[in-house]
Amino acid sequence: MLRKASFLILLLILLPCISYAEIKTFTHTVKQPFGGSQSPDDARIAAIAKAKREVLEIAGTYLETMTVVKEHEVESDDILALAAGVLKAEIVSQKNYASEDAFGIIIETKVDVDTSILDERVKALLQDRSLLDRYKADQKHKKELLDRIEELERENRKLISLSPEKQKQEKETLRNQFKLSSQSLSASELNEKALALVKEGKYTDPDGALEYLNKAIELNPKYAEAYNNRGIAWKSKGNYDQAISDFSKAIELNPRNVVAYWNRGATWGKKDNYDQAISDFSKAIEINPKATDAYYTRGYIWYIKDNYDQAISDFSKAIELNPRNALAYWKRGTAWGKKGNYDQAISDFSKAIELNSKAAGAYYNRGIAWKGKGNYDQAISDYSKAIELYPKYAVAYVSRGFLWFIMNNYDQACKDVQKGCELGNCFGLKKLRKDGYCK
Repeated sequence: MLRKASFLILLLILLPCISYAEIKTFTHTVKQPFGGSQSPDDARIAAIAKAKREVLEIAGTYLETMTVVKEHEVESDDILALAAGVLKAEIVSQKNYASEDAFGIIIETKVDVDTSILDERVKALLQDRSLLDRYKADQKHKKELLDRIEELERENRKLISLSPEKQKQEKETLRNQFKLSSQSLSASELNEKALALVKEGKYTDPDGALEYLNKAIELNPKYAEAYNNRGIAWKSKGNYDQAISDFSKAIELNPRNVVAYWNRGATWGKKDNYDQAISDFSKAIEINPKATDAYYTRGYIWYIKDNYDQAISDFSKAIELNPRNALAYWKRGTAWGKKGNYDQAISDFSKAIELNSKAAGAYYNRGIAWKGKGNYDQAISDYSKAIELYPKYAVAYVSRGFLWFIMNNYDQACKDVQKGCELGNCFGLKKLRKDGYCK
């Protein structure tokens, strides 16, 4: 009896959780005729790409109803990219058919939407704007290829009205065009597989991404986005020269590729070539004046170059374009701090913390600003919060230790600087030992 009662209690506890889990399924079928210069394999590749795109468009109408999507005011052009990034279109079946006047292939697709995890996936992608832009570029590329194939199909149907000699010439040209378009669609599928390996702004498997992207470029040597994404994979492996080479190739193929300019600029920054970095970020902004990330990263480079006024200007523009950019508030705060404007710095750090309560660095930097104002209690409070959020924050221990020293709490000061040394920052311990305060 007791076991039965315990089971019932457990079931009642679990039921509210179970009720939230729901799988929504969206299906779609595409019927693709073929003949003449279009081979069955080319038709199949086109039909699969078309079916996957259209079922994602259907699922996208559901994403538009989500609260998180409405809150971020996602543009209609971005919905398909968002759907491609958080959902997976699967082939349910494919079969050939024959009618009196045509042969063809029927493709059935579906998308299963797990509502219990969808919200978090959507939030994560919306917060990674650069990845969303890469999905958007991928979907745009697919649409251009599918439009091109439709144009070739129209030309293919007109062949019957041509003379036999003219038909033969046109058939060969169309056959090559169909093949090139099919190869490009296959390359796009490989590019999307590489994008699926991105999590929290990084490739979880850079070597796997390189394998996909090498094959994509082999199939389509003029595929700008594949070069851009391969450059990101090289950058994640620390091969900055190879990364810059791929970003440059992407720009050569598409001189208005904002993302490639941004990526090349970020890689120049990794190589400490700040002037080249600023040049690339500026070019990205010239092409797209709403390129938030370009303003933010250019601001960061200006900050490194000690040009705090330019840094503040760029961080402010990034905030204007995206008022929820916690990093831009945080970094603008550090620039204000360097200029000695601690009140403005504290205001910006506080806004960054409001937007991201787990930003240990924002707490630490606000602590520095409080110290600059002589408010040691507030500074210690913020250093402590930074350590709570990130227990391995060595410099926060050292900074708090020096404040304890200023406040004549030598025991606590020594404990903190010793902890900082254990974590790799021994400056504080060496200083206090030299002065005879710590053992």
